[in-house]
Amino acid sequence: MTRNIDIAGLVVDSKTLLPIEGADIFGADENLLGKTDVRGYFKISLSFMADGEMRFKLKIIKKGYNNIMQSEHWGSLPGNTKALMYFGLDKGSGSNSFSKLVNKAIGDLDYHNTLEHFDQVKIARTFDNKLSAAKAGNQDVLIKVDNKFYMVDETGWIAISSDKDSILINKKQLVIADQLNGTIKRKDIKWMTPLNAKNTKFAVYTK
Repeated sequence: MTRNIDIAGLVVDSKTLLPIEGADIFGADENLLGKTDVRGYFKISLSFMADGEMRFKLKIIKKGYNNIMQSEHWGSLPGNTKALMYFGLDKGSGSNSFSKLVNKAIGDLDYHNTLEHFDQVKIARTFDNKLSAAKAGNQDVLIKVDNKFYMVDETGWIAISSDKDSILINKKQLVIADQLNGTIKRKDIKWMTPLNAKNTKFAVYTK
């Protein structure tokens, strides 16, 4: 007796988010599991023994793009299961590649439902791309994207309400958010967090 994981998804260009046709999806043993159609859509099935944890790898290959290798380690799930997976392939260094797994309340694995769930992925990726563009070529800590302000370090971001929010640096220097870029550099930030203090909204630590 076996258990199956049915997976549907989309393969897209990580920058434009447009579908990639003819991307190959391989399993861990290099066997071809499926290929994307003109819509970037694919649907594959993986089989596992009746008991035990479910581990698998997927490799996405398309000429002209960097490959993606996705490793998954799932628990010992009873019976069959299904998931949606979205892959963004990057033509450049590969640093802009992404993958996203959706395995809750997904309904059918048809193209329509797969595309519907991709809307949330697309919103997040569009924001990430705008944020990356705003960070390019500078060490700014305060960034503006779509008329909203964000405090950013090398790995993450925090949304702030305005560029007039008060920020505490290293527990001793209080500045207004619009002064951050002239005070500290993004690469020096070790940690940043919201605060519950009455007159101070956020804290930043560089040491």
